[in-house]
Amino acid sequence: MVAPQVDAKAKRDRGGGARPFAALTRLGLTWAAVFVGVLITLLGAQSGVAHPLDPLSADEIISTVAALRAAGLTDANTRFALIDLDEPSKATVLAWLPGRPVDRSAFVVARRNRTVYEGEVNLATGTVTRWQAIPDVQTSILANEWELAQRLTIADSGWRAAMQKRGYSGFDRIFCAPFTVGYFADPAEEGRRLLKVVCFDTAGARNNVWGRPIEGLYAVVDLDESKVIRVVDNGIPPVSRDIADFTGTEPATPTPQTGNDDVSITGNEVRWKNWSFHFHMDPRTGLVVSLVQFNDHGRQRMVLYRGSLAEMFVPYMDPDNGWSFRTFMDVGEFGFGIMASPLKPGIDCPADARLIDATLPDENGEPVLVKSRICLFERETGGPLWRHAEFANQTYAGHPATELVSRTITSVGNYDYVIDWVLSQAGVIRIDVGATGIDAVEGVAARRMADASAGRDTAYGTLVAPNLVAVNHDHFLSFRLDVDIDGPGNTLARQLIEPQGVANGAGRSLWRVVNQDVSEEGPLQSKTHGTGEIWHIVNPNLTNGLGQHPGYELQPGHSVTSLLAPDDFAQRRASFSAAPLWITAYDPTELYAAGPYPNQSKGGDGLPAYVAQRRPVANTDIVLWYTMGFHHVPRPEDWPVMPTMWHSVSLVPDGFFDRNPALDPAPGETAK
Repeated sequence: MVAPQVDAKAKRDRGGGARPFAALTRLGLTWAAVFVGVLITLLGAQSGVAHPLDPLSADEIISTVAALRAAGLTDANTRFALIDLDEPSKATVLAWLPGRPVDRSAFVVARRNRTVYEGEVNLATGTVTRWQAIPDVQTSILANEWELAQRLTIADSGWRAAMQKRGYSGFDRIFCAPFTVGYFADPAEEGRRLLKVVCFDTAGARNNVWGRPIEGLYAVVDLDESKVIRVVDNGIPPVSRDIADFTGTEPATPTPQTGNDDVSITGNEVRWKNWSFHFHMDPRTGLVVSLVQFNDHGRQRMVLYRGSLAEMFVPYMDPDNGWSFRTFMDVGEFGFGIMASPLKPGIDCPADARLIDATLPDENGEPVLVKSRICLFERETGGPLWRHAEFANQTYAGHPATELVSRTITSVGNYDYVIDWVLSQAGVIRIDVGATGIDAVEGVAARRMADASAGRDTAYGTLVAPNLVAVNHDHFLSFRLDVDIDGPGNTLARQLIEPQGVANGAGRSLWRVVNQDVSEEGPLQSKTHGTGEIWHIVNPNLTNGLGQHPGYELQPGHSVTSLLAPDDFAQRRASFSAAPLWITAYDPTELYAAGPYPNQSKGGDGLPAYVAQRRPVANTDIVLWYTMGFHHVPRPEDWPVMPTMWHSVSLVPDGFFDRNPALDPAPGETAK
């Protein structure tokens, strides 16, 4: 084991293009280095790793932190925003065969002495191969910081005085929620690590801590200084008198697996009918699916090399200064894997679903086993996979549709997001997103729409209960889809639907499809002004049995884009939300639609920076970034807890097969 080296090649996304950290301590083969070498040997950093994309084990997380501490790069006060697998190159993964040794490295984002560092650790040797300071950025908020902000707010004399004006003399039933602050070029906030804390009266409440906001009051907390730097008091709207609780069904006892389904799980690899894929829980992005392949008559054919959620932007539409800063980046500011909920059988997933645990690092760099964060299950849709009834000869044929679902549910404050990766027997990959939980509500004077203040109170939201307005807002989810349709050489074709007249006097008009290949990376906006277009990914180097290039169509479900002005500070940070689809040339370090550090970022990171390189994207390894967008105008029926609203996007085979693949049996099945 040798001293850590500085890698001068900054990683464009994970490293933000930062300058290398030059002031590394010179280390020899000290007792600490020897200790780390022994530790790695004892723990067996690579023991039990069956696949190069398997997530870091508990032993590997421990070894990573030990190597950094032995090198003098971290200490007991260092906090870790991310410890994750540094994925091997695509070529390495695709060339790997079971049983071969796996080269493993860990990627680290740490914060020490108010400075963010990135590093990589070779897990076989315990060598720190890269360590960089990343200037002028903020990591995601850590669990201990949420607790600190709550504690500081409730202890602050200015906040207490404002609460006493509202009639509160004790604070045992007060719940305070720290929110990220966004960026608005406020000189008082520049360069500080901040949270804004909004509080709620939970007296009498059992489960809805969000139902009685103490409106018009919030505290600004400097986490580095460990103090409240400002208390903002905009007046005293009434606090709702209603208790907005709700009751639910008790979770079921998990049903033992009967073995009747077709799901086979080996480690982190799944096989179902003709499909196979690898999965893992990423601390930041949540569930990641990789190496999604279809067994086409014995030939393993790649469709999706890697798919993940790349960011989510949730801006609220109220100009009041207690609301206008609420422009959340839920993936980069909070972490979809870290905040994933335990799944309850019989409610969140079927009672007989496979419940899967995950090992994730906490902010101290310690591995934590989190139970039941992923579920896998096969389900019948209740409809036909295909069918036909023929009246000409009174025949009928059909087959029931079943799907395989891989699910996580992340609870980010008041909202819960169900993320499903769904596979169908027809060769379709679908992403379903369900939004549920509790609407964010603002305390107002109006109790009914007939009240004098109701028009003003509901200018930016809907009255959902007396004294409560649910504020209008957006959800924009960016999904990173590293498509490899039969290999990495792919082209995105825009199939434009164009109307056309018929010149033969038949009194007809029609439409036709015009193909336009995308040659350069960038955002894609519809060119057809409401007539629609089809996004078709093809492999131009191969042909199917009909002489067509094998391909998949990206079928959007909900793809509204942001209505915010381009120069809006929030929109600058979330530029990805301005287009329904982006295309980039493959770069394994470009993982996040709003960049690696969206917390308090100034904007321009992520997709705008990637596509500014203007790399060619015809017949090459490409990545698609789909924006699933929906505006939420709340309804009274959303209160006190929202019915799950579903949104989706699909990858549908288009020339990938010679015929309907649902007619072809999976291994072990008989033909239909």
